[in-house]
Amino acid sequence: MTENIKQMFSKMNDETREEALECLMAEFNLESTKYAKKNWIIGGRIPEENQERIVRIFQNLLRTQAFRIKEIKVKL
Repeated sequence: MTENIKQMFSKMNDETREEALECLMAEFNLESTKYAKKNWIIGGRIPEENQERIVRIFQNLLRTQAFRIKEIKVKL
């Protein structure tokens, strides 16, 4: 499941990545966004009990990102 999480994270733009890291920090009481990115996402050391919740969070963020992109295209 960590590979799936990494793939979703790689599909995020900078704004969504920042939002994702902030969500992880708040949701799981992590010490910093750098810790979340370096140890959990890049390092693949996400506690198993948190992985399912992270997948749901990332899926929702990617949906929102796609919606924002469509909205921008419509306004152009």
